[in-house]
Amino acid sequence: MIKLILILVTLGICCRSEPIASFFDGLDSRNECKARLDRRLTGFSGLLYSHSKYGQEPYNTSRNCVLMLVAPIGYNIRVRAIEFDVASTENARNCERDTLHVFDHETTLDPESYAPARIDDITSPGPIIGQFCGHFENRILNMSSHNALTLWWHSNPNGSNSKGFKLHWGAFRVSRTGNCVTGEFSCGNGECIPIESACDRFADCSNGEDLIHSRQMAANCQNIELDPLTTVSGVFVLLFSATIILSLCGFIMFVCCLCKCLKSSIPIKGAASHTTTTTTTNGEYKPEPPQFYPPSPPKMPPPSAASGYTTRLHHHFEGPMVPSETSGFHSARHQNHYSVNSDINGDYTYVRNDVHRNLL
Repeated sequence: MIKLILILVTLGICCRSEPIASFFDGLDSRNECKARLDRRLTGFSGLLYSHSKYGQEPYNTSRNCVLMLVAPIGYNIRVRAIEFDVASTENARNCERDTLHVFDHETTLDPESYAPARIDDITSPGPIIGQFCGHFENRILNMSSHNALTLWWHSNPNGSNSKGFKLHWGAFRVSRTGNCVTGEFSCGNGECIPIESACDRFADCSNGEDLIHSRQMAANCQNIELDPLTTVSGVFVLLFSATIILSLCGFIMFVCCLCKCLKSSIPIKGAASHTTTTTTTNGEYKPEPPQFYPPSPPKMPPPSAASGYTTRLHHHFEGPMVPSETSGFHSARHQNHYSVNSDINGDYTYVRNDVHRNLL
């Protein structure tokens, strides 16, 4: 789910229509530094950098670059500094060194016409309305009284380690009735901007109303930047949170089961392989001591009259001699032998003697 959101955000950033970027001091012919009013940029909005290697190297020295911005007839131009870092002296108000000058035009210009060949033509810039140096961010520099502004970027021969500047310029108009026409975005303060300018990530309204996602979506902007924290619904946030929690619980259960399996498979030193383990109240596994049982005596079937048991005679030991009526003495062993053969209940006597012998 997280990967899907990141992919959608990336696609929104990449596929969104962005203003065209230009340079005061570029490397190609389109962005070449011009010292006269023979270079202009036309359209609804755009980005303007001090030099082509902005953000990588400091801006170039000894430059006098003039550029004219022209919007469609009926619109004015507003210039905003997104990042501005130009070397200045202690008295930054005068901007005695490197300076960006802004000139207004007193007449309306046709954006389709080419720049005039003479500098003293009617398209010559009017009064200077601002000069800027120092360091600041996200600041409106100036607005035109008609549909054109002229910018003059001047840098001294002395070297500087300053970064340069990044500007955003855009067209707007003030509605007399307070309503915007089809194809325009209402800023809510009486200003109207082209709808395509409201669907990027730069503020064209003076109050920044065109950067609110709900307003952009209401204006049917396409490929706007997705912000999961502000654009998704509460149901989506709930489902997403539940998925994360369930995933974490499943992972914890898997780890616990894995630990139990590993603990039960580890042999305990000094214990037999057949020992068992028991679980204590703390959840720990404690091996039981091995149990030993004495061997039981073999079970012998009682002999029958037809069995082949016979008395065993041991010639090396005859036992004590006892008196007899005829021969005087004979051994107790022989006496027992005769008693077994002569006694009708000899089975009991044989079993008793045999058990006694086994026990010995």
